[in-house]
Amino acid sequence: MKRDLTERLEGWITRSAAVRGAAKAFSRPLNGLFQQTPLRPAKLLLNGSWLEHPLHPLLTDVPVGAWTVAIVLDLVALIFRVPNLGLASGLTIGFGTLVALATIASGVMDWLDVDPPEMAIGAVHALVNTVATVLFAVAFVWRWRTGWVITGDKFALTLIAYLTIAAGAFLGGSLVFRLGTMINRNAYRHDPKDFVSVIALGALQEGVPLRVDLQGSPILLVRRGEVIHALGGMCSHYGAPLEEGKIIGDTIQCPWHYSRFKLADGSVREGPATSPLPAFEARVVDGQVQVRSR
Repeated sequence: MKRDLTERLEGWITRSAAVRGAAKAFSRPLNGLFQQTPLRPAKLLLNGSWLEHPLHPLLTDVPVGAWTVAIVLDLVALIFRVPNLGLASGLTIGFGTLVALATIASGVMDWLDVDPPEMAIGAVHALVNTVATVLFAVAFVWRWRTGWVITGDKFALTLIAYLTIAAGAFLGGSLVFRLGTMINRNAYRHDPKDFVSVIALGALQEGVPLRVDLQGSPILLVRRGEVIHALGGMCSHYGAPLEEGKIIGDTIQCPWHYSRFKLADGSVREGPATSPLPAFEARVVDGQVQVRSR
């Protein structure tokens, strides 16, 4: 049962064999090109791990803001007959279009890490926004070649492009706020401030990641000599079970998208994750491993 318009739209997209097939066909070579290759640093740069915040949503504000200014300038020029606004409007359209290219690139890098239902919606989101960007590019060239004069037909094209980008932004918002794509998977944890026993020390093998339950939430334990590292058991990026990951030096690597977190404190050492893991103090009392929120 589809209870509202957004669910109907999402359902139509995710049920479409054509959309799913195109998304899969497009993602396969890109994953092969960027995931575990010398080009991976470029992907991580566009993911935004270095910024401690996903780069794509930050960049989206720039072209949308520039294009909004262009719409306002056009309306002022056409309604109030204010002269000499054509160049300013045209340049804001061009600037927004230029930044949109980087926005699209960062969005594609995030899209490579999503699951099939979100992948289909993300593909339509990308397609709609790309069409809008092309329309804005055409609007810019048209104004440039005609002396930056604002006319009704030029405004109409810009308005169509703006409404198209608004539709694409709606789908992007649905991906995040309804489907939970790219949110911190550990955001709603409430871990104990007092020590709680979680496992017998003898059950914890040297250097072998182990998942245990802490009042309904997963904890990752790693024993290294006399030190026991305790972190949140889900990757903050997409919720992968970190006990299935790989120990690399002083980090644990996510088994799904290869984010790496420092064992000592859960900080991000390599993306695409942008949020650190919850970190815990660990001690041994009477042969039991006890942990509490750090």
